[in-house]
Formats: sequence, C-alpha cells, structure tokens
Amino acid sequence: MIHRTLSTIGLWVIVGLIIFIGSRFSVTEQAAFGILALLVGAAQYEFHQICNKINDNRRTNFTTIIAGFVFLFVLYFFANVRLQANPVLTALAVAFAIHLLSLLKNPQQTPWLLRHLPNFYGFVYVPFMLSPLVAIARMENGVLLNQTSVGLYYVIWVVIATKFTDVGGLLIGVPFGKHKIAPTISPAKSWEGVLGGLIFSAVASAFFAWICLNLFRVPFMIPSKAAILALPLAIASVPSDLIESVFKRQAGVKDSGSTIPGIGGALDLVDSLILTSPLALIILSYGLEWAKLAW
Repeated sequence: MIHRTLSTIGLWVIVGLIIFIGSRFSVTEQAAFGILALLVGAAQYEFHQICNKINDNRRTNFTTIIAGFVFLFVLYFFANVRLQANPVLTALAVAFAIHLLSLLKNPQQTPWLLRHLPNFYGFVYVPFMLSPLVAIARMENGVLLNQTSVGLYYVIWVVIATKFTDVGGLLIGVPFGKHKIAPTISPAKSWEGVLGGLIFSAVASAFFAWICLNLFRVPFMIPSKAAILALPLAIASVPSDLIESVFKRQAGVKDSGSTIPGIGGALDLVDSLILTSPLALIILSYGLEWAKLAW
C-alpha cells in the first residue's frame, strides 16, 4: 500500500515536471509524446513476455514493437488537430474492445489469435488501443494564427478520470469492499470499490477542469461536465484492468514487471487505459463542444 501510494505520487510529480519544464522550452507536447511512446513500447514488450509464458515460447519478436513505435510516430505527425475520430480505426478499436470484454466470460480460455499470432495480438492490444491518446494530444483550439495546442491537457484529463478510479477503488474497496466483482480474476476488486472509484474520478476530473480554466487559462470543459464525461471512462477502466488480470493469470504471473514499486510494470500502469483511450476519443470527438458550454 505504501509503495503503491509513493509510486503514484512520484508518477504525478513526473507529469507535473514534464508540463512545467516543457512549457519553459516550448516542447511540452513533444516531451509528453516521447514518454508515452517509451511507456507503450515497454508495456508491449511486457505483454509479449506474458504471451510467451502462455504459449510456452521463449522468443520475443521485436518487429511488432518497432512497428508500434512507427505507428505512434506516424499518428503523431499526421493526426487531425480538429479531433475527429477516424471511422475505420474507431470501428476496429470498438470491435477489439468487444472481443476483450468477451474474455471476462471465460477467463481460462486463451484467444485463438493470441495463440497463433501473439505478436500481432500484442500490437493491437497495446499500441493500437492506446493510440487514441496520441490523437487527443494533437488537438488544437482556434484557427490559423490563433491556434493553441490543448490536447495534452485533455490527455491528462483522460488519465485522471481513469487512474483516480483505481485510487478510489483502493481507498474505498480495501477497507469496505464486501461484494466481489470477479473473485476468480481479481479477488481484491469489489462493487463498493467501483462506487468509490466513480466518485473519486468525477471529483478529480472536475477539479482538474477548474485548474485548467482558472489557473492555466486553457479553453477546457466546464468542471461539472468534465465530471459527467469522466464517468463512462471510470466505468470502462474496471473491465480494462480485469482483462489484463486474465492474461496474467493465464501466464501464472502476478505483475507484468517490477519496474514500478507497488504497481508492477509498464503494462500494469496502462492496463486500465486500454479501453478508456478509444472511448475517450469518441466522447471528446462528439461531446467536447457541449462540455465547454455553460448550463
């Protein structure tokens, strides 16, 4: 508990330093993208290690990890700054998300694609499903010479809405959780923890929106609507976290790695974002203008 708390605080301090130092040299967006790309690459490598254990294979093919980096870099330079979800990529992400959710019905069964094409499966599961964060990060506000980059603030909002669900689940679920969600997959998760996570996510999201509007002077969502839009992300983060637990149980490992004390590896850090990232892109593509308007 202590290690997890300290690691969480440390990670948010790093995020703050990236924004502060990057803003001094006008490279905030580039620095954040570099950190995200490295994190995604590490998470993809860890997932390949999990696949190797599931398939009794000791070889790790780095081709798809490199392909993941290339995919993110291409998206970074060519993403639409007007923030519109690509229909084809969105449909593929939704289809894969449905497949991932289906794994919770039978957590002992390994997907056929993971058995026969584990490298491709890892590419879709990690960099492809997290790539909407890059699209969101490229978002700009205004037109022509008045354009300002605001996407990074929305990425942080997505992360806050997602990860504070974990925080609430931990602080409320551990002492008060009695009704388990999926005891065979993740015995620690409870419905009481989910409720606490929803509350923490909404409050933290609203507070961050207030900071963006009043301290950073960024054109952002109004706090109450930021809280409302955070709720579907908070809900999606729960099965997203459980899905990684399915893979880890099949591989017989507790954590994807040991890089971050109290949390585990890079994949353990981003697992809840696998489903929330494409969902956030859809929500912001069609609900952002509404969220900026006063009631």
